[in-house]
Amino acid sequence: MNATITAAPAYFEGHFPGRPILPAVALLALVVDALARESGRSVPLRAIPFLRLRQPVGPGDRLSLAARRREGGRVNVELQRDATLVAHGELDFGQPEAPVGAAGRPAAAVRPAAVPVAELLPQQPPMRFVASILEETPQGLVCEARVPAACALVTGGSAPALAAIEAAAQAAALWEAARRWRESHEAVPRLGYLVALRDVVFFAERIAAEEPLVAAVRLDAAAPPLTHYAVEVRREGTSVLRGTIATYLAG
Repeated sequence: MNATITAAPAYFEGHFPGRPILPAVALLALVVDALARESGRSVPLRAIPFLRLRQPVGPGDRLSLAARRREGGRVNVELQRDATLVAHGELDFGQPEAPVGAAGRPAAAVRPAAVPVAELLPQQPPMRFVASILEETPQGLVCEARVPAACALVTGGSAPALAAIEAAAQAAALWEAARRWRESHEAVPRLGYLVALRDVVFFAERIAAEEPLVAAVRLDAAAPPLTHYAVEVRREGTSVLRGTIATYLAG
């Protein structure tokens, strides 16, 4: 299939003030919606084997979506702006995996000192999902998060489970920002971009707006400005998603 995607202005609210960039999860939601319209039925996103996000998307950008369906619910997708490749990857559709218990918390985790979360994250409401740090280790964070009801991803009181990816990405950004803050004592947020997803598995189809979530990130590999994290987002003791993300920290 081939389709054209344009993001509504509401998707840019709070991401980022003064420099609007389409959140990666909003781009994913638009792709999923386009595929549902093309097939005439809505099927949950079960997994993201891999996705590369190569270019930021701004207000007014028109993207061409090319998709090729494969056996077993898998779809290869490619997004372009004019002749520029914006994103490509593979999505897996079907019923989400059966819910599983959340991974155990790191034995070395400690309750951190107060960190000015609102000052360290560049995201602003309604796209700021992370509210506070629950636990911290030298390799990662466990954060409290929720999807605000005013977020454009919310329809009918809930958001697709892929919205939890944004909570994980913000937890990763906060881990980096908190380290800088402790070194310099200056709360200066830096823009970061979600540039890749790998082996992301979903255990839920949707998340209720304002539902309490726990987003855990652990450093997997780093070659600054590119960093890879193992992530998990959970609710009420069960996983919503698990996988690996990569972020790029702007200078």
